[in-house]
Amino acid sequence: MRGISVLLILIVLVSCTKKSNFSSIEVIGHAGMGLSMGNSMFHDNSKEAIEFALQMRGCDGVEVDVQLSKDGNLWLYHDTKLEAESTGEGCIPNKTNSELALLNYKTWRKEKLISLAELNPTLLFGKTLYLDLRTLNECLNQSINSAVLIQRLNEIDFLHIPEIQIILVTNNVGLANQLMDSFYLVYLDVTGYQMAQQLLQANPIIQGIVIRNSAIGQEEVKMIQNLGKKVVLYDMRSAVGIRKALKKNPDSIMTDDLREAIIETN
Repeated sequence: MRGISVLLILIVLVSCTKKSNFSSIEVIGHAGMGLSMGNSMFHDNSKEAIEFALQMRGCDGVEVDVQLSKDGNLWLYHDTKLEAESTGEGCIPNKTNSELALLNYKTWRKEKLISLAELNPTLLFGKTLYLDLRTLNECLNQSINSAVLIQRLNEIDFLHIPEIQIILVTNNVGLANQLMDSFYLVYLDVTGYQMAQQLLQANPIIQGIVIRNSAIGQEEVKMIQNLGKKVVLYDMRSAVGIRKALKKNPDSIMTDDLREAIIETN
């Protein structure tokens, strides 16, 4: 009996430790329910995937991929080419709103492509919305018009609601600096720790970084945080990967398996 009691105490202690370590880490759905996940009910960046994620207890917000259309609307889509995942062809920066509105994803549910303005702000209250801003038209190998991008962001009313935290993510340092005078928080998308350190030192007004889980270690995460910056880890599709990311104690994880991440942090 004594052995059983000791075992129960150990289980309770481990559970409490896990909560104290991970409960403060923000859990964000990557492109809604995740990218390329076989168990996802809906296609990434679809309205259905985003709304389903936001209504999951324990989900602190979502990340979406934002691209500027030919006539200046902001659309949600991850890939470079439309034919990769949708019924369209070419690149979003070369397509008009009317053309994009006719497209569906190549899934059995045939979810429609949507614009950023079509998101339901009610579901975002008390949540964080990460906007991954795409700044290159890869079909033409040209940069998009950043002034138009910023103007369109400013025209979407719900992005300015205080109850919704908006974080803009970009790998374009020039755009990041243009955005710093705005209402939003701005994080840099970086490929490694050394790059993060150099860019943050050169651009101290940037508030955080988004980095692949495999590209940074626990001590490096801590060193970035000691600079007063936030660290967001992404690219984790398994329970093992999620646990490894959580043990690094980032500020947020951007996960492709939202259900498992919620389990691991509670």
